[in-house]
Amino acid sequence: MTHDKRRRDMQRLGVMPTGLMEYSTATLSDAFEKIGLKSQVLEPAVRPVLPFTKMVGTAITVKVEAAEEPSSCSNLVGQAFEAGRQVVSPVLVIEQPQELLGATLIGSGGAHVMRNQYGFAGCVIDGLIRDTDDLRKMNFQIFCRGCHPTHIYGCLRGVAVNERVRVGGVDIQAGDILVGDNDGIVAIPPDSLDQVLAAADETLAQERKVLREIDSGTPYLEVIRRYQPEAFQGEEGGGS
Repeated sequence: MTHDKRRRDMQRLGVMPTGLMEYSTATLSDAFEKIGLKSQVLEPAVRPVLPFTKMVGTAITVKVEAAEEPSSCSNLVGQAFEAGRQVVSPVLVIEQPQELLGATLIGSGGAHVMRNQYGFAGCVIDGLIRDTDDLRKMNFQIFCRGCHPTHIYGCLRGVAVNERVRVGGVDIQAGDILVGDNDGIVAIPPDSLDQVLAAADETLAQERKVLREIDSGTPYLEVIRRYQPEAFQGEEGGGS
């Protein structure tokens, strides 16, 4: 990554209240559809621990699997933490076997290390977490499938860091840009970021025009016919 590219990514990622923080996941999802890209929205079962709190960052990926013998993935997770030093606003993304949903991997201890020592913006895990009261006090955002107080020691084994993972039904690569809000999470491949943001800006500009005309008293159907004529295709008089 070049110095200029990293600087641009820092601005987009919204380290300050600018950049990607300004876009909702709904707008970004519409942008994917607008430019004909495959949807990168995670399944709705993956929900934020902190409601109405946005998360924007760069994916650091970890894959774990069920251990046949008592094992640990602490070393692998530690490697992922260190990898977070190399990217802007890192977000830990963990693929976990669905049959081990009761085995919580992340809690307040891991969150404390991620946030305070390595500067992680959050975490996304295809499993359960615990210590949610503490996470709320820490204001550390995690997207997960639910919470459970039990940690089953030794049942997970680390497999890989910064390789492709599948979380929430979506393939995520290390370096993908993640945007999460109360609606869900969108994963944006970095090579598509400019294209997605341009489409999102077009969508937002049109929405502003539509709302201004409606607020000025223009009938709803007249406005929609002007800006979304495809909605009337096949209806009698729809092309008039």
